[in-house]
Amino acid sequence: MHIFTMGYVDFSMEMPLFQHFENEWITFGVFFVFIFFLIGIAEFVRSKLKWGPETSRKMVHVIVGIMVACCPLIFRSNIQPITLAAIFIVVNATALNIDAFKGMHDTKRKTFGTVYFPIAFLILAAFFWEKPITLILSMLVMTFSDTLASFVGEHEKKPLKFRLWVDEKSLQGSAAMFLSTTLIIYVGTDFFAWFFDAAFFLPLEVLIGCAAFTGMAATLAEAASNKGSDNFSVPIVTAIAYETYLINYSHGSLPALLTWTLGSAVIFYAAYKVRSLNGGGAVAAFIMGIFIFGAGGFQWITPILAFFILSSLLSKLGKKSAETTQKSSNRDVLQVLANGGIPMIIAIVNFFQPFDLAYIMFLGAIAAATADTWATEIGFFSKKDPRHILNFKTVIKGTSGGVTLLGFVGSALGAGTIALIGMNWLNDFPIHWIVLAGFVGSFVDSILGGSIQAKFTCSACGKETEKRMHCQMHTSHAKGFKWLDNDGVNFVNTIVGVLIVCMLF
Repeated sequence: MHIFTMGYVDFSMEMPLFQHFENEWITFGVFFVFIFFLIGIAEFVRSKLKWGPETSRKMVHVIVGIMVACCPLIFRSNIQPITLAAIFIVVNATALNIDAFKGMHDTKRKTFGTVYFPIAFLILAAFFWEKPITLILSMLVMTFSDTLASFVGEHEKKPLKFRLWVDEKSLQGSAAMFLSTTLIIYVGTDFFAWFFDAAFFLPLEVLIGCAAFTGMAATLAEAASNKGSDNFSVPIVTAIAYETYLINYSHGSLPALLTWTLGSAVIFYAAYKVRSLNGGGAVAAFIMGIFIFGAGGFQWITPILAFFILSSLLSKLGKKSAETTQKSSNRDVLQVLANGGIPMIIAIVNFFQPFDLAYIMFLGAIAAATADTWATEIGFFSKKDPRHILNFKTVIKGTSGGVTLLGFVGSALGAGTIALIGMNWLNDFPIHWIVLAGFVGSFVDSILGGSIQAKFTCSACGKETEKRMHCQMHTSHAKGFKWLDNDGVNFVNTIVGVLIVCMLF
């Protein structure tokens, strides 16, 4: 039998273990200076030994990773670690901008990993401080497994390369990521639980399963990355996957979670094969589904699964003309997160800290995403060209801000479908509020899409598009806010859906 932590261990010894100064701000000052001292040594060694940019960056990555992973053992409060993370976000962003601290930032490729890293640590320190083992293991995975995956991929003579999003990866590097993460979770869980004398015990097969489950999630997060975003996604996904597995085990719902994991792998692989999702989109949807199901079971996964399946079918039914500016139905990582990110966050927050409005807010977000998608897909069948929502001029189908009467009907049908699904688990709640939330969210989406959403011009074909890439080339910004693309507008749409149900309640 192996000791089981659940992330809620009653420690037999007082935390922190190593507190050399009574005032934690003195500890913080010493800790802060020591980190910069180590970074300075790395910078000196890099310049003297003429190390390549990737080697020196990895060394700093490991040094800082080990240091911040030790924070729960040094600090009683999370105020100092959060402050440390905030400082490093500013310092790293500034250094990246002015090309300073080359030992940390100098790479062969453009990456924001040194900024993503402290952002991830800030989130873990803010929300997982009471689960120190989870925090420590997540940072160790980021520190060692991610570094090992990169090292193996770079030094493999015949790497089997693939690309799920933007960053190119190798199968050998992903294998190293999975094996090392699994080992860290297995050994770390057993060691820390024994070290802290936890009161629960975990069967060997469950411990192995937890390690492999977390390793799988972390590996997929590392594989689907863009310009170093794995420095953010790996520790966050590791922490949530680890807690999801152990809490479902403690609640007796682990068989259902594992069954869903296998079933959803089949579902999203099929979606990839029929081009409803690209590789990165399939991975993002798979992880999102695991977290939502792990947080709430069938009650929570059914509405968002219905949104995905029914919307994909509608996309396949419509024959899109070559003139449409609409984004492809082959959804990528950002499109998946734009529509499902807010619902996933609500589900995860409610998983750890249940609150009354959680499921209503969840349905409001999905209703808005469904209403917007169905408005576009069903509106495409309108015999009349859409009109711009602000100036009422005729526009081509698929143009953001273009609306039709049939599209409004589709919007109401989409939101209503989600409301009817949610009604199975709601008692005496006016489901028309969810319909209204979805419809209003879709309406706001059209207004934003027709006004401030970014538009681009393709230098190859000269067409206006919503895409940053067109004809396999980067497009040039034409109008609207450059940072607010179609995915950003869809994300706002789901937030509006949440806000509307909260206001109505």
